[in-house]
Amino acid sequence: MAEKTIQKEEASSSKTELDQTPGEKKGTRREIPGNLPYTPTHGRLSEALKALVEAERPQQFNESFLDTVLKIRGGSARPIPPLLKRMGLLNSDNSPTELYSRFKSDSTRAEAALVALKNGFSEIFRRNEYAHRLPDERIKELIIEITGLHKSDPIVSAIFGTFNAFNEFARSAKELKSQEQNQERSGKFEDSVGGENRKSNQSPDFNLVTTINVVLPETTDVQVYNAIFRSIRENLLN
Repeated sequence: MAEKTIQKEEASSSKTELDQTPGEKKGTRREIPGNLPYTPTHGRLSEALKALVEAERPQQFNESFLDTVLKIRGGSARPIPPLLKRMGLLNSDNSPTELYSRFKSDSTRAEAALVALKNGFSEIFRRNEYAHRLPDERIKELIIEITGLHKSDPIVSAIFGTFNAFNEFARSAKELKSQEQNQERSGKFEDSVGGENRKSNQSPDFNLVTTINVVLPETTDVQVYNAIFRSIRENLLN
């Protein structure tokens, strides 16, 4: 019975150490309102997300895959699988989900990142459904409102860093899409203006027709007619 109790305590201690922030005693974890996921090693999480986009899809997203394929090693790698489960990218047995596959695809990565954010940070999105579009300071303010923590608390930075590790994919994709839309609109405008300019620069052809009515005198002298037509040619047609 004593052996089982010790094993249980060791498992609990291991779990709490995964997301330990600076200043927390080893084997302890504060209860934070809002149930927001976080890891103090969110920089490693960001590296792992960027690496898994390029790597093959594993059967099991475990420490061996992190170490060997993604090159994320040491204690900073341990919180990553639990976080990916929380965000919906991994199943309970560490196998990748459909959301994981969508995150790997260029065409669906932005939407997948947003779904993952909403899975893990539902309380933030309950307060603002467009939280992924907010500036950094406003996101931090929401975290402080939800958790009740002081803005200087390291857990606030850890939560924000974890949120931003996913949001940078949704945000960068959104900015790229916006740039493409702006370029498309700019191209259409230039084509439209260019077409109008080309039309305005093309001078239309004008055909000027002059009708001259000549009343000839009644005469049998051909020289009179010759003199009249010669005068018309020299004075009117030149």
